[in-house]
Order: sequence, then C-alpha cells, then structure tokens
Amino acid sequence: MKNKGGRPTVRTPQTAQRLVELVGKGVPYKHACAAAGISYSVFCEWRAADPQFAAQLDEAISQGVEARLKSIAEAAATDWRAAEAWLRLVLPAEFGRNRVELTGPGGTPLAAGIQLYLPKKEAAPIVEAAAPLALRSCRTREAPG
Repeated sequence: MKNKGGRPTVRTPQTAQRLVELVGKGVPYKHACAAAGISYSVFCEWRAADPQFAAQLDEAISQGVEARLKSIAEAAATDWRAAEAWLRLVLPAEFGRNRVELTGPGGTPLAAGIQLYLPKKEAAPIVEAAAPLALRSCRTREAPG
C-alpha cells in the first residue's frame, strides 16, 4: 500500500503474512496483533478494508481447525479422552460441559408469573349510582307496527 506522506505504514506483506500464520496456529486476534506489532483496531481496519486479507485469515483458521480435528480424530482411535474431546467440540449441544438447565423445585418446570403492585387509592365515599336506563325496566319494548 502506497503511503502519501506522514507516518510510515506498518502494513507490509510481511506483517500481513505473520498475522495469517499466527491466526492459523490458533492465536487469538489480539495476541496475534501484539506479536506482529500492530494494534487490534488497525487489524480490524485492514480486515474490513481488504476482502482478500479477510479471506486469507478465514482460510488459515479453517485449515487450522481441520488439522486439529484430524489430530484429535486420529488419537481417538486409541484414547477415549480424545474421543470425548472430539464429541464435545463437534457436538457441544449434546456432549458439551457448559450446559445450563433451569428447573423449579424437584426438577419441575419453572413457573412464570407477573405480580403487579398498584398504589392504594384513598377511600372514596360510597355513592349509589342509579342503574342505567336499560336496566331500570324489565318491560320489553313493543315493536313498531
């Protein structure tokens, strides 16, 4: 990238390649940025401005995931702990350790309810109201004829 003046750019092909390598090894973005000598905000700007760089990062992550899952799968043939790790990673809903289940007393479902607290009104004098006109008379009206 050509610099038009001011401070020299830290964006070099070597810095970008270093970031891609570190991220591919599983190093979190913030730590990869620190190791490459740039700030995390600059990294985010590069990734947003350069789709090719973003694609390289995504590819490196995918390749790293594939290599590690392959290693776990190979070890699972002889080690139950590796098989367990594979299940927890690939199927976290079924085999993950960080499940949270909320139940009521004795394992019953949680009951939901809403309570409203309304302010007390001052006692108003009781006044008998006259019944509405329709309720005063029980006579039926004659149909016009």
